[in-house]
Amino acid sequence: MRKTRLMFSALVTAMALFVALSSCGSGKSGGSGEQAELKLNFKPGDKYLYSTDVSQTINTMGMSGMQQKVVMDMIYEVTASEAENKKLSITYDHIQMKSTTPMGAMEYDSRSGKKGENMLSFMDSLIGKSFSITLAPDGSIVKVENLGEMMSALPGDAATKAELQKQFSDTAIRQMMQNSFDMYPGKPVKVGESWHKQSKMGVSGFNINMDNTYTLKSITNGKATVAVVSEMKLPATEMNQGGMQMKMEMTGKQDGNMEVDIATGQIISGKTHQVINGKINVGGQEMPMDIAGDIIISSKKL
Repeated sequence: MRKTRLMFSALVTAMALFVALSSCGSGKSGGSGEQAELKLNFKPGDKYLYSTDVSQTINTMGMSGMQQKVVMDMIYEVTASEAENKKLSITYDHIQMKSTTPMGAMEYDSRSGKKGENMLSFMDSLIGKSFSITLAPDGSIVKVENLGEMMSALPGDAATKAELQKQFSDTAIRQMMQNSFDMYPGKPVKVGESWHKQSKMGVSGFNINMDNTYTLKSITNGKATVAVVSEMKLPATEMNQGGMQMKMEMTGKQDGNMEVDIATGQIISGKTHQVINGKINVGGQEMPMDIAGDIIISSKKL
């Protein structure tokens, strides 16, 4: 059971890490009055620091009140414009994680000189590393480039390195960054109008499907307040973690608000609350699971 708990703790840590790096449909009419064109409109030479803070409480496998916190800072530098598309260099600047379970606490901070030897230390290899993405005005990913340096720096033996490389492959990075940026409507919208986006969040070999509804709530002093409501679903999925077979399924919801700079599309700040319920089956034993947490986003121009 201890091995099972450790394996699950590692799995949930991976989930939190990928959420931290996180949010085709058509608009739904119904708005009136003021109108805004929300799109990604960064300028070449601009540089932004985006920070994400994820706090979660997890109950499962006979362990209640497990606490997990992830803070991630990434620098987005606009290196070029290609027609309306923007090319960004993405650099890992700071990662902080803390997990508290009945088995003890585990902590990592890339800015601390006392990191210790634990399963999170591989993130040392990410700090200061960069890759590039090209984004369309609606936030969709056109291409991902320059992953070679980051991939080659990942530590561990051949098996460990291969597993980590899956988490930072072209497909995984594309999906991760799509979730971060793909929230713009692709057309002007009025206050009260909603639009939809569907996405997937990939974690440890499985995909969480997300159906997101955004609504322009208000426009004030060049800033738009956008509400988001998301339905999350992971169909029953089997996976192998640490040599153990696991079956997992879950559903969830999240809702919150974001403040967006209309001129640039910069997400200035945002907070969403997330509730996930599900079940996990290990060795024929089925156990309920629930996760509740908050995701806070902030950014500033450097």
